[in-house]
Amino acid sequence: MEMEEKVKLAEKNIWQALDDYRAHTCNTAVLDDVSDVFVHKLARDNTYYKQKLRDLFRKSPVWDEELDAMVINGTRTHNPDYARVLCLAERILAPARQKMRVTENTLLDLALRFFGYPEEDAQPAIDAMEKLVPKAFALNKKPSRIFRSLCDGLGVTDNAAGSEFQRLYAQFADELSSRKIDFKLYVSLNPAHFITMSNPKNDKRGDTLTSCHSFNSTSYQYNNGCSGYARDQYSFIVFVAADPKNPETLNNRKTMRQIFGYMPGNGVLLQSRLYNTSGGTYGAQEDMQLYRDLVQREISELEGAVNLWQTYTYHNNSHCVIGTGEGFGGYADWFYADFDTKISIRNDHAKDYQRFDLGTYGLCISCGKEISANLYCYDCDDEAEDRDEERCDECEEYVDTTYPVYDAEGASIRVCAACRNQYYAYCRECGEYHPREEMTVQEDGSMLCRSCQSQHTEEGGQAA
Repeated sequence: MEMEEKVKLAEKNIWQALDDYRAHTCNTAVLDDVSDVFVHKLARDNTYYKQKLRDLFRKSPVWDEELDAMVINGTRTHNPDYARVLCLAERILAPARQKMRVTENTLLDLALRFFGYPEEDAQPAIDAMEKLVPKAFALNKKPSRIFRSLCDGLGVTDNAAGSEFQRLYAQFADELSSRKIDFKLYVSLNPAHFITMSNPKNDKRGDTLTSCHSFNSTSYQYNNGCSGYARDQYSFIVFVAADPKNPETLNNRKTMRQIFGYMPGNGVLLQSRLYNTSGGTYGAQEDMQLYRDLVQREISELEGAVNLWQTYTYHNNSHCVIGTGEGFGGYADWFYADFDTKISIRNDHAKDYQRFDLGTYGLCISCGKEISANLYCYDCDDEAEDRDEERCDECEEYVDTTYPVYDAEGASIRVCAACRNQYYAYCRECGEYHPREEMTVQEDGSMLCRSCQSQHTEEGGQAA
């Protein structure tokens, strides 16, 4: 599809999404202000800025050009094929078997039943493993990790990137943890899905999965991030709809959604906060793991890479910092410990990945001007003069609330939440925000400002 055709399709999708969004709510004043200029610019920017990510996703057999999304469903997933699990295990352990005595081979036969016959009593297999490789098994340890420990103990592990062991082990782990899903998972670049990422406020059917990103509300400044995500290079939205047979629910009745971030060919995947009909995050770790696993498998297959990832809790991570793009006005929830966001690094890029940013300026829904807070620029917001607004000293936008920080010269200024999150960091010692580039990261992941770090160093020297 030619680029200009894609822009036209994106415009069509956005207008349809706005119609769907207003279908069950009387709170449409904001939606009535959406202009042709906004829709065209959003469609065009999304089409061009996400081109590399779209080219990658288009390789998938489940890519839907009209939806601008991959649709992962039951035909793309399956429950474990335990015969294949055992076949892969045998191929991996073949070098060890050749060196074993008859009694050890018999023990290995019994140990492998732990992975291939889950309906059996596991204790005999566990006992056999204990004799072959003590401590390979541990309660609450993932079966694939138990098998990896068995491989380590039997001397067949080869950690070299791209090795035959790595390739076969990834297939083994994938098969063992596979699960047939009975729902459709949308992995989308569609700007319509970004601006409707949270369901409408005051829905006649009952509010569900609404948030500060609900597009028909001016109660928060953060829904600027709806168009900010849609216009960046590397974010995509993963979601489940209430009724996939009813297309409007993709735009007005999502039951789960998450923002993910991926730079094609980089091997680093960010999984941000999960929002669902229960409020999100808490108690949803199993769901988060399933969605992450499905996305990882798809990306690895599209890039022809071995599907082996190391996943870490993002908060205070020391692996790869995902920043916010210039002017981003959305809620960058991956920075906060409460939301259990994850970062995954694929083994083939463990030593050469690059950091990247998510989000960028949003657009005023009336004139299409780039803005970093709210849905309207100051000139287009009829209510701005009537509100008790504050001006951010960093981006110079008007917002509901500003926060005190210290600039590079030590002067106290007030900035909006988006600028504070992007340019400043919290010092654990003095409890103030200072320029991020002046902060020193401590062993526990916390930060100290230049002054507190200097004092900390002096005290350490005196103690020595």
